[in-house]
Formats: sequence, structure tokens, C-alpha cells
Amino acid sequence: MQNKILDSVFVCLIYAFCSMAFSFSAKFLFKIFAFHNTTILLLYETTINIVICTLYKIIKYNKEKKEKKDSQMSISQLIVTQFKERMKQNKLTIPFSITYGTGAYCGMTALSKISIPLFLALRRTLIFFVFVVQILMGKQNQQISFKFIISVLFITSGAIIAGLDHFNDDIQGYVLLIINNMLSALSLHMAQNLNQSQQFSPFDLVYNNSINLWPVLLIISIVTKDIQSFFEFESLYRTEFMLSFSLVALFGFFLNLATYNCTMKNSPFAIALTHNIKDIFSTVLSILVFADIQPDTFLTFGISLSFVGSFIYSLTKMQEIKKKQQQTIELTNQEIKVLIKQ
Repeated sequence: MQNKILDSVFVCLIYAFCSMAFSFSAKFLFKIFAFHNTTILLLYETTINIVICTLYKIIKYNKEKKEKKDSQMSISQLIVTQFKERMKQNKLTIPFSITYGTGAYCGMTALSKISIPLFLALRRTLIFFVFVVQILMGKQNQQISFKFIISVLFITSGAIIAGLDHFNDDIQGYVLLIINNMLSALSLHMAQNLNQSQQFSPFDLVYNNSINLWPVLLIISIVTKDIQSFFEFESLYRTEFMLSFSLVALFGFFLNLATYNCTMKNSPFAIALTHNIKDIFSTVLSILVFADIQPDTFLTFGISLSFVGSFIYSLTKMQEIKKKQQQTIELTNQEIKVLIKQ
């Protein structure tokens, strides 16, 4: 049981690191190079996802081929077979891809318009939306404790208070971020459901989701002329820009993989909780790195209130884990006693 807890914590830490790396690299790209072409960035990220996943599958196949000498399938046949398999799974993953794609677009656009401390503060309302989705989907069957309600209330209200004095800066950014939170909560639930019902692995979900989104993003970028404006971008051929642009896409791949892995091994609540804990470091670091916001009373009080809520939530969850451990031990002892009597 202890190893399982350590494994769950490690998965959450990996997710926290990937999330911080993606947020800061994306903000650096938006702020330093004034790049706001979200559609092209998502298109490039999905391309990176497909390339990495395809290479991984080729390497995996070659390894299995050496272990099983009777396998005669060529790499080209493998690619065709894998592609056909993904097409069959489209019916299962298209709703997820639509939810994820729309949410990712809203989130990236919001990040380009809002300072990181405010972005992170409002992202903490994700836990409220996860809570609502879990109830609507019939997943929240356990009795809801008073401490849990208080923690969600503190986190959500703290996030709102943190942005009170800045809501007039760019209302579109805040609306897009709230939409992102709603869709993120729904996509986390859908990812967990795909894993439980269809045995989708995190890697499979990243691969199939990218295949679903790539042609859609390409068509959108052509219709909106985003692809034309990208090739006309003044910093396009600067090494620093291409490095930053590629890092955002690469961190996006690892973030997707870590998010689905954490959701499937733990729960959507684990994602939301990790968000809140990592924000302690992210908020302080972002204020030091990006001088686009100065701490004020509302921001400081709101973030502090959210942190208190995160602490209460963490404490409540730890108590629940200990209680489950105790129940498991008691049940095991009872089973042993029954076996001894028989």
C-alpha cells in the first residue's frame, strides 16, 4: 500500500513539473516574441506528438520483433496497421478530442492575455469544476465531508478574489480561462473513463487524440489564414524563436502524457490538487521572472486563501487514505481469521 502511495505521489510530481515547464515556456514565447498564433502552436504540438508516438511504436515493434523471430511484419506494414487501428478508435475518442482541443485553445489564448499569477489563481477553480463534473457523471458516490466543501470553497473564492482588481484588464482572457477549466474537468473525466472502459493507455490517448486534431487544426489555420500570418511572422527565422516555439510543443507533449497518466493512475481530483500545490512555487517564481503584474491586496489575500483551501483539501485526502488503509488492514485480518478457523 505504501509503495502504491509513493507511486501516486511520484506521478503527481512529474505532472507538476511538466505543467510548470509548459506554462513558463508558453508565457516566455507569448511575452518575449509577442507570438499569439494559438492555432499554429497547437498544430505544431500535435505534429510533434504524432512524430514522437510513431517513432516510439517503431522502436517498440523492432524490440518485440527481435524477441519474437517469427514476426515478419515490416515497418511500413506496422504503420498502416496502426493507422487503421486508430481510425477504428475514432468513434471512441472524437468526443474527447473535441473537448480537449477546444479547452486547449481557450487555455493557451487565455495564458497569452493574462499574467501567470492570475492565470494560476483562476486555474485553481478547476477543482470546483472537477467536483461538479464528478457529481453530474455519478462518480461522487461517497459522502461529502464538511472539510472537503470548505476546502473547495476556499480555493474557488480565493481564485476569484485574486483577480477582482484585474478583471477589467482583459475580460476575454478570463472568460476563455473559465471555459478552459470547465472543458478540462470534463476531458479529465473522459480520459479516466476511456482508460477504465476501453483500456486506453496515456500514450494511446495522446497518439489518437493528436491524429484526430491534426487535420482539423490544419483546416482551421488555412481558413483563418493563421498559417499565412505564421510564415510572415518577423521572428520566424530567429534561432531563439524556433527553439522557444519547439520547447513549448515538446513540453506540451510531456504535459499531455503526464496529465493522462496522473488521471488514470489516480483521479481528476489528484490533477486539481497538484495544480494547487505547484502554484505556490509557480506564483512566486512568475512574479520574479515576469514583471507584468505587481502583488496587491486582492491578489495576495486571494492566493493565500486558495493555499489555505489546498492545505485543508490535502489534509482531508490524507485522512481518507489513512482511513481506507485501516479498513483494508481490518478486512484482511478478518479474512485471515476466517481462513484459520476453516
